[in-house]
Amino acid sequence: MRAGLRLLDDIERFFALRQHQGDDRFRQRLLRLQAFQTQRLTDTHASLLATPHSAPAVQFLLDEVYGDNDLRPVAHDIRRATRKAMKLLPETVMATSAVVLETTLLTQELDEAMTELLGDVLDTPLDAPTYGEAYRALNRTDERERQLALIAELGHGIDRYVKSRMIQTTFRMVRKPAHAAGFSNLYDFLERGFGALRPVPSIAGLLGDVAHTERVIMQRLLDQHPQPFQLDGQTHSTGHNDD
Repeated sequence: MRAGLRLLDDIERFFALRQHQGDDRFRQRLLRLQAFQTQRLTDTHASLLATPHSAPAVQFLLDEVYGDNDLRPVAHDIRRATRKAMKLLPETVMATSAVVLETTLLTQELDEAMTELLGDVLDTPLDAPTYGEAYRALNRTDERERQLALIAELGHGIDRYVKSRMIQTTFRMVRKPAHAAGFSNLYDFLERGFGALRPVPSIAGLLGDVAHTERVIMQRLLDQHPQPFQLDGQTHSTGHNDD
């Protein structure tokens, strides 16, 4: 399937998520789960957040891609823009965009499944042991492996575009036309993303490192480690590519 068609399919899956169906209680529970996970991610990757060139990128991912930021305005723009983009953009660009959306969608689907499993437990503060029990009970290891593989894959595609002077120049040139055409949510989101990711020496190195750390934590959760999130001696490459 062409990447643009994958994008269109995944956009419809995104809008079909339960969090978008007007169930306020479910959405509040989901946000509490995601707040717990965001804090855990912040603690786990504190060294990246303390490093000047990687901190904006990690904060962007936590706040705007994963956190409680409402991505529906961006998704509406993607839905409207995709068929035009399929005619104008190389298949490689569309493929990277499809991976970004699939990663976001899979993450949200896993979070919704955890929220449904935890139910009214999320009406009170969540703790690590309860989270671990739900994580194991959900038993979606294959999808979590897929999620981490997508995160690692993403870096290579993003590196090509964020570091390209031609793409940067073209992107700046289309700012006014994009806003005039009604794609301001999508353009502004991408502009913030480019700004946050550009200083990272290797986005592939950064995301590969994050995926590796998250895979270690996943295994510790599955193994019922008493302190799955405390990784003694944890270090990060801070986005440098050692390949």
